[in-house]
Amino acid sequence: MRISGLYSGLDIEDMIKQIMTAQRIPVDRVFRQKVKAEWKRDAYREVNTKFLQLRNYVFDLRLQSSFSTRKTESSDPTRVSATATGRAVDGTYDIEVTQLATSAELVSNAEDGASEVLSRIFSESELEEFSLAFKGLDGSAEVLRITKSDTMETIAAKISSNKNLGITAFWDSFNDQIVLTTKATGESAAIEVSSSTDELGREFLSTLFGETLAFSPEEEFVAIGESGTNAKFTINGLTTERESNTFEINGINITLHRTTGDGESVRITVQRDVDAVVEKIKGFVDLYNETIAELNLKLREPVNRSYEPLTDAEREELSEKEIERWEEAAKSGLLRSDPIISGILSNLRMAISEANLSRIGIKTGSWQEYGRLHLDETKLREALLENPDDVMGMFTYVDESGENIGLAGKLTRILDEGMERIVSTAGKASMPFDTSYLGEQIRQYESRLEAMEERLARVENRYWNQFTAMERALSELYAQSDWLYQQLLALQG
Repeated sequence: MRISGLYSGLDIEDMIKQIMTAQRIPVDRVFRQKVKAEWKRDAYREVNTKFLQLRNYVFDLRLQSSFSTRKTESSDPTRVSATATGRAVDGTYDIEVTQLATSAELVSNAEDGASEVLSRIFSESELEEFSLAFKGLDGSAEVLRITKSDTMETIAAKISSNKNLGITAFWDSFNDQIVLTTKATGESAAIEVSSSTDELGREFLSTLFGETLAFSPEEEFVAIGESGTNAKFTINGLTTERESNTFEINGINITLHRTTGDGESVRITVQRDVDAVVEKIKGFVDLYNETIAELNLKLREPVNRSYEPLTDAEREELSEKEIERWEEAAKSGLLRSDPIISGILSNLRMAISEANLSRIGIKTGSWQEYGRLHLDETKLREALLENPDDVMGMFTYVDESGENIGLAGKLTRILDEGMERIVSTAGKASMPFDTSYLGEQIRQYESRLEAMEERLARVENRYWNQFTAMERALSELYAQSDWLYQQLLALQG
């Protein structure tokens, strides 16, 4: 039990609070060091996020496909459209479409309607179900069970939902007809019934579609209805055909939408997409400038030594806005003149200066701009039109050993090595256990704080025990005084 100045008249609680405030000064100092280490760790990780964004963009510039993009134009995209792949060859292609590829289709033609056929099949039989089996996409028989509770609508749903069938079915309630359509097109597209279909199922299909299902011992499947048709077209005088309306020729993905008239053709033009390459290089310049500008500001940020991290007690005395402004000032200069970041930026500037990018319209600004790049789009476009391979080589050149020693390769290596140094210093959020330098330092601070807090608790308890002992001594003294006073009164009396 703690006795607070009952006999001494002292404000013991306030006295101990003041004593412990003085005792807490070393603890607060270590606490502030820990918070600063955490802030610096987080600041490093933010820098790494910036470098990673730039690194990923630069990594794409290592690929020749980034510089060999082609664009296509169609004289009539409503009939024929096209997109170019990285393998496309510049040129023009005149396409005359005489026939589109179609799917195999099967439409019920029973006089009484599809639902009546289903009802009659079950009413004339004592069976509760029958099977329908079609040839699946993998070549095997896909068996569907049709029960007495099924309707034409649920049968259509069973067929469409079976992915191995590759058939779309729908039932039209107005005409009471069902339509089966293969998802594949071309002459090989067909609706084939399997011999696994039982007798009742065969009767149902025969009546529904007016087809005779006769399986020979050698046949496992019988096609019903009409097969699909191939797309037929002429391209630059060559007559050919495909099973699908979408296909690739010479690195160009072509899609046929409609047939053309007799003697008419659609012209597809394929050429290098200079605009796309300009935008890629412009994107690199913009991202590079944004990254170095932000990091150079951090390297020159002033240090506010009069602002330290706030303790919990100090936070309680401030509003949220005041805390926010204070911490903003306290975090200033965390990375001022940081050797890791300045070293990475220096290596990036050196690699860019060695690449001689002025040939393609990219120049470095004055020294006050700390390596900022300036792009002359007109000069870059001219370089891409006159010698696109030379521009591509500046970024993607690979030596005999297979190493990319072009600008993109060099920048990627610099950024990878730099980010690894930052990770070893500050770790990363995805790590389950932070083994970095700052991570270890923070753990040491936490251990020290834990030990210091335990010591403070012991010191506080000691003071309370001492003051409590004093109060008890005073209590006994006052009790003795009162007794002596009573005795003296008795003697006088």
